[in-house]
Amino acid sequence: MKKKLVIVAIWILSVYILKQNHLLSLHLDALKEFITGNTKYAMLVFVGLWIVRLFAFIPGVTLMILGGICFDPLLGFFLSMAGMVISETLVYVLSKILSSKKLNQFLEHKNPQLKALLEKYNYKFLALGIICPIAPTDAICFLSASVGIHYRTYILTIMISNIPVVMLYSFLGITIGESLLGVTLIVISVVVIGVITVKIWNNLKQKPCNLTANKSITSIEVSL
Repeated sequence: MKKKLVIVAIWILSVYILKQNHLLSLHLDALKEFITGNTKYAMLVFVGLWIVRLFAFIPGVTLMILGGICFDPLLGFFLSMAGMVISETLVYVLSKILSSKKLNQFLEHKNPQLKALLEKYNYKFLALGIICPIAPTDAICFLSASVGIHYRTYILTIMISNIPVVMLYSFLGITIGESLLGVTLIVISVVVIGVITVKIWNNLKQKPCNLTANKSITSIEVSL
């Protein structure tokens, strides 16, 4: 996980350096000029990219940052939220189509602790996976849907949890190449959020084990 955080930090720093040296300026100016003249078309393409990214395995963070670069802050935020809702709805549908008793049995056999966490914490586990910058969000959404979370709870959790995330990365897209202090603060915020969510995740992983241990102790006491 630490390696992933380092990779994200290096990627952001590389983009900043390229833009500071005017290696990206011409392309971004041309892109913004095109978007200004074709706003409706650009908006549809951008939202469509949120669906394409599922099959191209493109992280949603990339599009959140792109939304901040290409559109006005408020518009970029709403477009990213709309794209997120559509793409994760598709994940939910695919989960319902592909999930089966065999999948649940495989998950229970392969990683019973993960299945216990999904069933016990439900939307809390989903929210944690969305907020954590290094978690595989789409995979977590798929697993959450597969254990029977209702769509309403599922999509509301995704929307509420993504509000601060989209705002953070959209602002990063705006500040890249404009303010080194702004980029630095955002990177630090992402790292802090990552550390906190990983600690919460580790605490959650210990609880089902404790419960299992307690049950084993109780059964031993009964048999005695």
